[in-house]
Order: sequence, then C-alpha cells, then structure tokens
Amino acid sequence: MTAPFAACMAMVAAFNHLPPIALPQIAAVEGGKVGSIHTNPNGSVDYGIMQINSAWVPALAKSTGWTEEAVRIHLVYDGCFNIAAAGAIFRQNLREAHGNLGRALALYHSHKPVLNKTYRTRQTEAGVKMFTRPNPDLPPLPSAEELTARAAPASE
Repeated sequence: MTAPFAACMAMVAAFNHLPPIALPQIAAVEGGKVGSIHTNPNGSVDYGIMQINSAWVPALAKSTGWTEEAVRIHLVYDGCFNIAAAGAIFRQNLREAHGNLGRALALYHSHKPVLNKTYRTRQTEAGVKMFTRPNPDLPPLPSAEELTARAAPASE
C-alpha cells in the first residue's frame, strides 16, 4: 500500500471511528488497485482498491449527490474516494455486527454466512500477517507454569 492511501485509510478510520487495522486488512484481502474492475459470478461488479460492490453505487450516489456513473468513475479511479466509501460501508457493518470486528469484516464481503465464513478466516490471517511481527531479539514468552510460579506467594 502506498503512503497516500495509508494516509487516506488513517483519516477515514478516524472519521468513522473504526479500528485503524480494519481498512488496511480489507485492502490486503480484496487485492484491488486503482483502475480495477472485477465482474462477479452473480453479475455484480467490484471497483477499485477496496473492491466496492456495484450494489452500493445507488446509495453512494444518493449520499454524494452525484450520478451513479460519476460514483462508478470515482470508485474506479479515485483511490481515496474508494477508501472513504469502504469506510462508510464498514462503519455500517460494524453497527450491524454490534461492534464485533470479525463479524463486521465478514459482512464486508457478504451477508450470507456460507459466503462470508471463508472471507472472515482470510481477514484474520491477513491481520495476523500485517500486524504481528515476531521479534527474534526478544526472549520467548514464559509458559503458563512459569507465570503461575511467579505469581504464587513465596512460602517461608
């Protein structure tokens, strides 16, 4: 992800009160790019970086006051607009999921459980890959037994 898009993601996350990891994670799994258009088996189309589905175009047109064609063009060629649309969609998903991040990520792909289960797993894997980095210079974590022994009061 390029720096300008990272900045867009950070601004959109802050504006929509989203976890800062959500949008980069979605982008990593979606794999879209500026200019990308992907036709789905069901006839819908996904646009741009965040692969915004064409089902969202009417609602985005209504909220922006633009024509549906203008929205499509911006979704395809304006990366920050595409990210802003994804943020608004994800905010709605997070509300619907009552704050459950994993469920909201799954809803970004589909509201059908059979379709979003695999996507949710892919989102989790992307999050782990992106946001957890083992540091070889750190000592290994103590075992549960070692932690218990440390917490036990010393007997006299």
